[in-house]
Amino acid sequence: MADTRRSTTAGAIGRAAATRPREEQRRHPADDLERARDDLEALIRRVRAGARIQSDIHDFDEEAQRIGRAISTNFRGPRARPSAAPLYVSPDGLSAAW
Repeated sequence: MADTRRSTTAGAIGRAAATRPREEQRRHPADDLERARDDLEALIRRVRAGARIQSDIHDFDEEAQRIGRAISTNFRGPRARPSAAPLYVSPDGLSAAW
């Protein structure tokens, strides 16, 4: 007797994957890049609108760094360390810039 869970119609594998919980679906790296692109486009719109106060500029910077980390994480993994030495280290050693 045939397995009732199997389908021979075109696209059955895609439909089966779509019925799985989101965590179990395999994501393509391009999906993460598209999400980062959308975030970057939203940030560009916010920057074009202008900063009202100084903290807006800090928020823009933090958002840009988060987007950059998301892009880097896509290729290097979530625990990736910088591939080059920092260009600047603060005198107290608590912050650095790459």
